[in-house]
Amino acid sequence: MVWWKHNRQACQSGQAEGPMPTPLPCPLCNGHAEAVMDSWTSGGYGYDFERWGCRCGECGYGYYGGNQLSPSDERQAIERWDQQVEEALKIIAEPLEECPSCHCVPKVGKSDGEAFLQCPKCLKIARGGNPIETKDKWNRLCLQRKAMRLKAKRQAAQLERIIGKDAE
Repeated sequence: MVWWKHNRQACQSGQAEGPMPTPLPCPLCNGHAEAVMDSWTSGGYGYDFERWGCRCGECGYGYYGGNQLSPSDERQAIERWDQQVEEALKIIAEPLEECPSCHCVPKVGKSDGEAFLQCPKCLKIARGGNPIETKDKWNRLCLQRKAMRLKAKRQAAQLERIIGKDAE
């Protein structure tokens, strides 16, 4: 895999696109992010696509451009990075949900280089590749569990009303 730091297509076409936007800082470490071109090679032969990715130069958070769904130019890569950073900042700002089963705040842990959140009482767990993904996964799981409990309570109340009417 070879990383290129220039937009070869823009250089060849001679297009004046204006100044390149600066990527937002990394939401994990506040490090400098950069757009990089990913060119996959196999046996010395390159595939017929080169795509852009954007990642933090300090902690590696971000995405790689090694597939056909990745942005095809540097501007698109920076725009996608900025959207990813904004979504991550929203997740960071959200409060951490307590466990719906035992109402405990989860403990943070790390195993095999992977972050996870785990309830200390019931041992429910959420894993992710990075802290933002892990927190988002935990909160979504907790909200789903709360919604299922609420639905079960509603169904139980409805059954009690139906059974109560039949008993009379």
